Amino acid sequence: MFKSLNMQQSPINSKLLLIAVIALLSFIPLGILMDITSDRQALQQQVIDDIGNSWGHAQRVAGPVLVVPYTYEIVNNSVDNNGDIKQVRSHFNSELVILPKQLDLDIAVQHDLLSRGIFESLVYKGNISGKAQFDLSNLTVANLIRFDYRNARIVFAVSANQAIDKVSRFDLIAVNSAAQQPTLGELMPGTGLSEQPGLQSGFHRLVDLSDKHTQLETDFAIQLRGSQAISALPLGQQTQLTFTADWPHPSFKGLLPTSRHIDNQGFKATWQVSHLTRNYPQQFSTQSRQNLTEVEAYAQLFQPVTHYGQIHRAVKYGLLFILLSCITLLIFELSLKRNVSLIQYLMITCAMTLFYLLLLSLSEHLPFSLAYGLATLVPITSVSLYMGSIMASKRHGAIMAALLSCLYALLYGVLKLEDYALLMGSALLVVVMLVLMFITRHVPETEQKALL
Repeated sequence: MFKSLNMQQSPINSKLLLIAVIALLSFIPLGILMDITSDRQALQQQVIDDIGNSWGHAQRVAGPVLVVPYTYEIVNNSVDNNGDIKQVRSHFNSELVILPKQLDLDIAVQHDLLSRGIFESLVYKGNISGKAQFDLSNLTVANLIRFDYRNARIVFAVSANQAIDKVSRFDLIAVNSAAQQPTLGELMPGTGLSEQPGLQSGFHRLVDLSDKHTQLETDFAIQLRGSQAISALPLGQQTQLTFTADWPHPSFKGLLPTSRHIDNQGFKATWQVSHLTRNYPQQFSTQSRQNLTEVEAYAQLFQPVTHYGQIHRAVKYGLLFILLSCITLLIFELSLKRNVSLIQYLMITCAMTLFYLLLLSLSEHLPFSLAYGLATLVPITSVSLYMGSIMASKRHGAIMAALLSCLYALLYGVLKLEDYALLMGSALLVVVMLVLMFITRHVPETEQKALL
């Protein structure tokens, strides 16, 4: 059987067909490697979700806002038994949500990495501080009977209460008022606005506004935990947001920052947001259920390229590398008139495929650059030595080692430069074509005719 596959007894077209079959068969191990990588990536995401459930997911902060209960009436006309029309007055209770006139919000984030087994999850601790000013001089409600100022409350919303570490300050004072300062109650969990989008969970503090203050200011400082991202709702009539973090790879969504500065030590971004950018008013009844989440300043602690994503992209070049190695062996076979069997082609294919399995296993325990360098030693060393032994030529083995070294170096550049991956991949194909053209420039004329 192997004798019939001998180079000197098989036509060149048959050998090319053989290489094509080997290339198609390589889809099987490469596909298995893609599935293994996907499974490991899914397991990593599960660990990230589990850590997020315990530590805290991406956090969204909103507030502070004032909530004032009120009573209003609805007048309906009805007809009695005598046919007379009379008015029926019904009283109902609701709450008025008052958003800040001016909101200054500072969010400072420090990242950390939590491990579970061999997997890591990016988490952070955030310090949220700022001031908000409220104007109560022009509260308007249709069919109002009275405001219940004595049972007002100031509310601050977060995505999940279990992520709150500490509330250092959450005060409310009257500004430029000779009246008595508002009486504040204890901090209490929940917002009492479970049906209001953007304000469903968080904490509140009861405040007695029975002196009917018109200008109020709150000062707050909160520490919380989260993972992956943090965002804020610009609820002020004029809002200034400042995000700072010690993570150098931010990704901004929603409202883009007015200014930003990013370096190796982290980033700082600032938003200046007017109430004109959204469609809800500064005062509204909880019955209207305004969507406060329609405008959001969002900053993600972005991990540019995970090692699983890099391996996925590397495997996509696996067929190219296998084809190139087999074609190079065929060219050496033609030029030196050596006898190369099917088994030898398969061994080279296996060595090229094993690189990706080594890269996957090593990258879970070592930095990706080190894992990549160690994994490339296997195909470069084994294939070049094997090639030199088959051809009985150290020179051809060295050529193969140099060729593979250049290819893997280019592949590393493709994997690391995500924004230029397509450009680098195209350059890699051009280099491969030029190398093959250079190697085949002296193929004997008899072999060229055989190819036809």
